[in-house]
Amino acid sequence: MSHSSAYPCPNCQIGLCQPGITTYVCLFNGMLVSVPDMPVWCCDICQHQEFDHETINNLEALLGIRDTTLEPQRSPFKITAIDTPETTTVRRIKP
Repeated sequence: MSHSSAYPCPNCQIGLCQPGITTYVCLFNGMLVSVPDMPVWCCDICQHQEFDHETINNLEALLGIRDTTLEPQRSPFKITAIDTPETTTVRRIKP
């Protein structure tokens, strides 16, 4: 990896963030999501990690996560009432 693609670390202000690969882990709707081999920018001094915004946006699109500030989130499912049969007082005997 060349130093031309590195940039100063926004966390420690000393090290250089360089491209690398790591595992991305997050919680989504109470489920653990783990993505191996995710591109990351990692500081060589403090080990601060930043994930590429475009890659995170692609992952959020796959998971169905939307930014609510951009547009209102609508449910893709239509809720319909289920017709319930009228309750009867007749008891059935099992064979």
